[in-house]
Amino acid sequence: MIKLNEIRQPIIKGLKGYSGVTTITAETTAKQPDYPFLAIKFTTPGQGIGQVAETVVGDATGVIEQDIEIVVSITCHASDIADAHDIAQKARAYFLGKGNIDLSDVNITVVEALAITNRDVFLNIEYERRYGFDIRLRVRGRESFEIDVIDSIDATGTIENIEIKEGI
Repeated sequence: MIKLNEIRQPIIKGLKGYSGVTTITAETTAKQPDYPFLAIKFTTPGQGIGQVAETVVGDATGVIEQDIEIVVSITCHASDIADAHDIAQKARAYFLGKGNIDLSDVNITVVEALAITNRDVFLNIEYERRYGFDIRLRVRGRESFEIDVIDSIDATGTIENIEIKEGI
């Protein structure tokens, strides 16, 4: 089973440490921090990739595993367009370099950092300047469950009246 916080926390910690700006989960009810800040949003929190692998471990435990792709949107919010752009560039560079290593240490693989795009929002008479990009990640989903085990089979019955025909 994939726990979202086990993916979210390393991303937030890594981005904050590398970029030097506050990093939060997007679209929450918490008070918005001062500009500039980065916000992350899981736009695709779990798309299965490839086949499910099923195994039996021990006497009565079934295990299924599948690679899961997750798309995370990273957006820099700022009052100045240059700040938004530069911090978004720094955040993207994190995933291409140091973040690739940091996240692999917690079994998260960076697949691709997509292009940075303008995401400005008109507030009232001003714009909130935003630049952002999406990042594709992969993790291995694993789920264990109890299975029923057949202890024995009684094979004492006999087979009678079987006619064997040639050519069949």
